[in-house]
Amino acid sequence: MVRYASLNFFGLLLLLSLSLTGFESEDPSADFILQKSLETHGGRERWKKMKCIRYRKTTTFYDPSGVIEKKSVQHITHQWRPKQTEMIWENEGKSYRALKDTTGISLYKEGILQKDSLLLAQANTNLKAALYVYWQPFKLLKEEAQKNYLGIQKLLDSISVHAVQIRYSEEKNADVWTYFFDTQNYRLCAAQVLHNKRISLIVNEAVESETGLFLNHKRKSYFLDSVGKIKYLRAAYSYEIDSFTTD
Repeated sequence: MVRYASLNFFGLLLLLSLSLTGFESEDPSADFILQKSLETHGGRERWKKMKCIRYRKTTTFYDPSGVIEKKSVQHITHQWRPKQTEMIWENEGKSYRALKDTTGISLYKEGILQKDSLLLAQANTNLKAALYVYWQPFKLLKEEAQKNYLGIQKLLDSISVHAVQIRYSEEKNADVWTYFFDTQNYRLCAAQVLHNKRISLIVNEAVESETGLFLNHKRKSYFLDSVGKIKYLRAAYSYEIDSFTTD
């Protein structure tokens, strides 16, 4: 009787060991990768303590031959408690100010409030995009997004990364995002987006060190060809923090 019980005991240990080994070999979930990235980008509590941040975003567009097409500067403020995003810029010698808060969207041109619904819709899109791009990886944790882990890949044929695909809509022509995280420290390395049947790769070249959140500082966006190789540099982005406040 004792021998039989002993065999059952060791049999259970063997099954448990095999079960644990199988569990450890499974691919991590997309949410696991995002949570690990959030930790290496300062942690959830540090992100939640941010009250307001102001920065200048400079965007330089290039044509296929490398000639500068356009350069623009936006002064952007993200504020929490109460939640608000403001963007100030100039276009063709005219000053603009867009504001999104809990009451809605406001757009001013040369200090005059604009009523055009198409202009307001575009301002809303730009303000939402500004927060989405700058506030990563925190913004990637949105529950309504469909997230899939694609496995370990080689970014630019050299950097080993975890790939996480994120969709925000089931519509046929909706944008499809893929985010790449360093396999060693889970730092966000790059993003790829399929937009209007064109694929762009946005590489994070440098991050800031002032906030402890390692936010974007220098990024470059490339158009890719049909086999995923770089065609040409489309845009360069720089983000310079002017000020920020925390709890």
